[in-house]
Amino acid sequence: MTQPPPPAYEGKIVAGRYRVERLLGQGGMGSVWAGRHTTLGHLVAIKFIHPRLATSREVLRRFDIEAKAAARLKTRHAVAVYDHGVTPDGEPYIVMEYLEGESLEQRLAREGRLPLPIVAAIATQAARALSLAHQQGIVHRDLKPDNIFLARDADSEGLGFCVKLVDFGIAKILENDGGMALAQTETGMVVGTPYYMSPEAFTGSAPVTPASDVWSLGACVFAAVCGRVPFDGDAIGEVVLKVCAEPMPVPTQLVPELPRAFDTWFELACARAIPERFPSVQVAAEALSGLESWHQQQRELTTYELRRRHAASYRPEMEEFAPQRRGLVLGGALAGASVMLAVLGYYVMTRTRAADQAAAAVAASARAVIEAENERKLREAERHWQSTQDAGPVPGQKSEPRRMTPPAKGSPASSKGGGR
Repeated sequence: MTQPPPPAYEGKIVAGRYRVERLLGQGGMGSVWAGRHTTLGHLVAIKFIHPRLATSREVLRRFDIEAKAAARLKTRHAVAVYDHGVTPDGEPYIVMEYLEGESLEQRLAREGRLPLPIVAAIATQAARALSLAHQQGIVHRDLKPDNIFLARDADSEGLGFCVKLVDFGIAKILENDGGMALAQTETGMVVGTPYYMSPEAFTGSAPVTPASDVWSLGACVFAAVCGRVPFDGDAIGEVVLKVCAEPMPVPTQLVPELPRAFDTWFELACARAIPERFPSVQVAAEALSGLESWHQQQRELTTYELRRRHAASYRPEMEEFAPQRRGLVLGGALAGASVMLAVLGYYVMTRTRAADQAAAAVAASARAVIEAENERKLREAERHWQSTQDAGPVPGQKSEPRRMTPPAKGSPASSKGGGR
C-alpha cells in the first residue's frame, strides 16, 4: 500500500537545536528525517509521527515506549536516543543517532541468503543489545531483519558494519515506569511482524517474555541463511497456522550445504514449547558462533540424559517388584539352606553308618570273646565234674547210678576204646 507523502519538514527547528534537512524514509507510523545540531554540527535522525496518527492514543503510547526503551539501552548495538518531545505545533518527535548503512532486510533483498559465519556475527551483536534490553526489563517484541540495521563502521570486528537494533515502538516494558504499565495492549491485538512472531505472541497462550525474542532471533537467522522466512503465507491466519501447528522446516533440506548442526540450533531457537528454547538470546548466539563444538556438547549431553532417564525408568519397576525380588532372595536362601542340610544329613548318615559298622564289629568281637570265655568255663566245669566222678562217692551220700557220657571225640577215652 502506498504511503501518503509526509509533511515538508525541511528547515524546521526541533527542540530549539536541531534543523531538519532531508527525508530518509517513512513507514506506517511516520517518517524519519536527517537533521543537524545547529551549534555542534553533527548529524542526527529525527522521527515524526504521521499527522493523521498524532491524535491516536495507541500510537502516542508506542512512540513514548520507543523513546524510553531505546534511551535505557547504553550499548553501541542499539540506536541511541538523544531527545524526544512534542513540537509547538503538537507533533511528537524523537531525536536519535544518525546511521549510515542498510537494514538486514535490504542486504538480503540485494544479495540473497548470507554465509552462516556472517549471519552468526550479526546475531551475536544483535544478541548483545537484546540481552541488555532483557536485563532492563524490555522485550523488543518486533525483532525482524528490517529492525536489524547494519551501520557502516570500518572498525567493527572486520565486518565493515556494526549491528544496531532499531524501532522499539512496540517493545514490552516489563516493569512499570512511574506507575504506568507500558506493556498493556488491547485484548486480541496482534502486535508484531507475523513472519517472525513466536506462537505465544500470536495466541496469548503465555506472556510475551525474553523467550519471545529468542524465537524471533532464530527466525531472523533462518531467513538470513536460507533466503526465505521459516513460516510464510498470504494471510496472517495461514502464517499463524504454520507457526503454531505445522511441522518445523528443516534448514538443510532447503540449503543442503548448511551443517546438520544448524538444524538442531534452529530447532532449539524456535521450539514451540518455551522451556525447550535456548534460555537466552546470548546463549543462542554463542551456540551459533561455535556451532560445531556446541553441537558436539549437545549430543554428549543428550546421550547422558537419555542414559540417565533410561536408568531412572527402571527404578519404579524395580521398586514395584521389590517384594518379588525379596521372595526370590528368600527362596534362594531357603534352597541353599536345604542343600546344606542335605549335605549335612548325608555326612551325618555316612558317619552314623560307619559308627554303626564299628559298633557292630565291636559287638561281634565282644560276643566272640564272651563265647570263648563261656566255652572255657564250660570245659573247666566238665573237667571238674570228671575228676569228682573218678574219686568215688562221698561217704554218707547215696550213690546214684553212673550215667555214661560218651567221651568227646579225640579225648583219651576215645582213643582207648578205639584200641580195643
